[in-house]
Amino acid sequence: MVILARALILTAATLAVWLYIVRWQARGGQANTCGVSYVYDGDTVALDCGGREVTARLQGLDAPETRDAGCEAERVAGNAATARLRALVRQGVVTYRRRGTDKYGRWLIRLSVDGQDVAERMIAERLAVPYAGGGRIDWCKRLGAA
Repeated sequence: MVILARALILTAATLAVWLYIVRWQARGGQANTCGVSYVYDGDTVALDCGGREVTARLQGLDAPETRDAGCEAERVAGNAATARLRALVRQGVVTYRRRGTDKYGRWLIRLSVDGQDVAERMIAERLAVPYAGGGRIDWCKRLGAA
């Protein structure tokens, strides 16, 4: 009887560890323990991870620049994208999946609010465009201000 009880305890403990690992991997290898503390622009946020601040770049989209805008049209569009992202992260439950780190040391994340992907929403609202990396987008030309 004692052997059976020990076997059951060992099996339960092994199953619990296995489930934890599977959930951790499903989250992209990063526990979702950070909250958005600041929105820099339409595709970059600061995450507060228990007192440690991390800068994160949203994957799947590119939004116009605000600080380094090439023209006034880009700055205006960038401010609109920034304002919308700020509103989105305040309106529901924010979750993310970390996908790695970019060349600037920022976390690469997929951000969701109430289960809806933020990149898809910003693109649908025409505040950003799909982006998978590569060359920089000429927003002034794209906005007809070049």
